[in-house]
Amino acid sequence: MVKDSWIHLPRIALGVWPTPLQHAAVLSKRLGRPLYVKREDMAGIGGGGNKIRKLEYQLAQALKEQCTYVITTGAVQSNHAHLTAAAALKLGLKPILILSGNPGDELGGNLFLDRLMGAQVEFISHADGRPSLDLINKVMRQKAEQLKEVGEKAYIVPEGGTDALGSVGYVLAMQELVTQLSETAPHRQRTLVVLATGTCGTHAGLAAGRRLFSAKPIDIAGISISGNAQIKQEKTRRIANETLSLLGSESNVQEDEIVIVDEYMGEGYGKATPECIEAISLAASTEGLFLDPVYTGKAFAALFDLAKRGALDPYDAVVFMHTGGLPLLFRSEEEIAAYLFSKKESGGKS
Repeated sequence: MVKDSWIHLPRIALGVWPTPLQHAAVLSKRLGRPLYVKREDMAGIGGGGNKIRKLEYQLAQALKEQCTYVITTGAVQSNHAHLTAAAALKLGLKPILILSGNPGDELGGNLFLDRLMGAQVEFISHADGRPSLDLINKVMRQKAEQLKEVGEKAYIVPEGGTDALGSVGYVLAMQELVTQLSETAPHRQRTLVVLATGTCGTHAGLAAGRRLFSAKPIDIAGISISGNAQIKQEKTRRIANETLSLLGSESNVQEDEIVIVDEYMGEGYGKATPECIEAISLAASTEGLFLDPVYTGKAFAALFDLAKRGALDPYDAVVFMHTGGLPLLFRSEEEIAAYLFSKKESGGKS
């Protein structure tokens, strides 16, 4: 049943699969466990990243429905928005990005890429801070209605590409990872996968995929980069089960299968912590691996803190999901350089 449903879901090729699973030899010694990096940042379109797997299904549906526009949303520096624009343009669709927040004098990072591609960019802000997702979704629906009135048709991709259809991409990613681990680390018995969890779709797809493809135990730990862990756990489980249902599976992800921690956010979304910057520097200076200060840097910092706490002791292999975000690094280069310089000047004390 699952296989039949899988085959008949529309899908359009956007990425380069499988993404590499690389052994990080130097960092493995520091971590005290074999560490492998799943390079979703090398997925092959735009700046790379985890959203591409989701877009293969969502934009295939847009083409099936004969849409001419794609509308999506995210923060001003959204990785998802820039990748949606890149993928839409590649397929001959016109992207509209409804970005939440006030760009101010921001010119770099993903916003620069949005403008370089010629995507239509609009901003929506609120006096009390970031507008609610309900308001943003309303604005996107209104934009779609306006396009309909002039003979166009728009497909709305939700924030982060997070829905059951998009999460199918990460069911496939888990299948891919299980195969790679069996080849790269055949003697492993128990594996931990660590990733940054934002809108929860990637985590949900991996959790659903584990239900279908994991022969050996694989645990998944999501590092929240915004929001309460309990709320994210409930959302991740819901989407995982909706994804399984979409694929024709009667299996269900249980509450205790979704592990998300929210103690590494610092002051909040998009605000780098000293530990995050340290992790970015460590990955770059040991493995030539570039992380970002919003998602992967915080998740990588959490990984090493979990190791110090002994939380990795039950595992004989650890996989870090590199979900992309390189453009965000260039948006924060001055902040990161200033921190590292000041630390060097103070003799390495942070």
